[in-house]
Amino acid sequence: MNRILRINSLHDAKQELEKIKVSSQGIEVMAPKAIGLSVKLTDVKLGAANILKQEMLSIGGDAAVARGVVNGKLEFSDIILLGNLDKIKKLIKKLDYQTIFGLPEIKQDLLNIINQFENSNSTILNCNGTKLRLDDTKIMGILNVTPDSFSDSNNYFEVDVAVKRALEMISEGADIIDIGGESTRPGAKKISIENELERVIPIIIELRKHPDIIISIDTTKAKVAMEALKAGASIINDISALQYDTDMVNVLLNFPDVPIVLMHMQGTPQTMQENPHYEDVIEEILSFFKERINFCEKNGIKKERLVIDPGIGFGKRHEDNLTILKKISEFRCLGVPIMLGASRKSFIGRIYDSEASERLAGSLASTALAFQQDIEIIRIHDVKEQNNFLNVMREIRKT
Repeated sequence: MNRILRINSLHDAKQELEKIKVSSQGIEVMAPKAIGLSVKLTDVKLGAANILKQEMLSIGGDAAVARGVVNGKLEFSDIILLGNLDKIKKLIKKLDYQTIFGLPEIKQDLLNIINQFENSNSTILNCNGTKLRLDDTKIMGILNVTPDSFSDSNNYFEVDVAVKRALEMISEGADIIDIGGESTRPGAKKISIENELERVIPIIIELRKHPDIIISIDTTKAKVAMEALKAGASIINDISALQYDTDMVNVLLNFPDVPIVLMHMQGTPQTMQENPHYEDVIEEILSFFKERINFCEKNGIKKERLVIDPGIGFGKRHEDNLTILKKISEFRCLGVPIMLGASRKSFIGRIYDSEASERLAGSLASTALAFQQDIEIIRIHDVKEQNNFLNVMREIRKT
């Protein structure tokens, strides 16, 4: 039957070519031609914009530029390169001899983008000595030990109950346990360092009796992070992206094998939902992360230690959350693993009327989008159900 093929990856393209018995050499040549690809470049100089457009046209592609570029009325323009993987590679080759208008830098950016596209999910995250291969979507199970969690209430406030739940999540398929002692829901009150330590350290100590468990500490406080790492935590998850406590950098320098999750948030948990606004939510979050990554590298924190979280629900409008879910793979241009935390969040309740505990369906829909876009980590509550769901998705992908 004649039909349109759905090809979402190089693997899909090669598989379809193999089915019709294309030669192995032909498969390598033709597979990139089957992958439609649009690449956005920002703030490109006028001369470079015109060269890129002409070069794309010469190889059968195109480039969308702003009005005023062709007649020279603009100094800079954003560009969208329109073609496929093969054409973008040909464009890169054509830029080998271009030395003006910032084209060498554009060429290098394109090389990085293509490399990330072709080699997604190949990262190994060193979690304080335990290697976590991000070759598939991994599960971070949420363990809130706060009396005012938006989802868990005070269900896991007692140490023995919290440890039991953590071990249960591991048995259900969690790869990481994320322990938080301070609520970050909208309007949540701050707590003292001492109070937070009292909540999380005893649980970490008990869990560390199981040496294979990867433990994440969800905190913005350097003292809490330091004590948690000493007790056996393996990852720091900081919703402030190292902005609240300047000593957090020193903690990371003292523990060079510990990854850090940098999250985007507009405002603070106390103010973040007071009229948040974006002109272009993806572009603005990308700019934020680019600055944070540069900050980390300048302060001796290597890029391979970084994970980013776009912060669903943290200073976002409903439409912003949906845009992030739809386009989360666009953050891959930063060259670091991505984490998504959408589980049970209020945007789901705006789609269908529900309390937090009734949002499994919406949470699974978010996981489906994450999986389809090769997102490395999902931060979730319902580990058993989510893992079963992912196993189905994995089986489908393997066919």
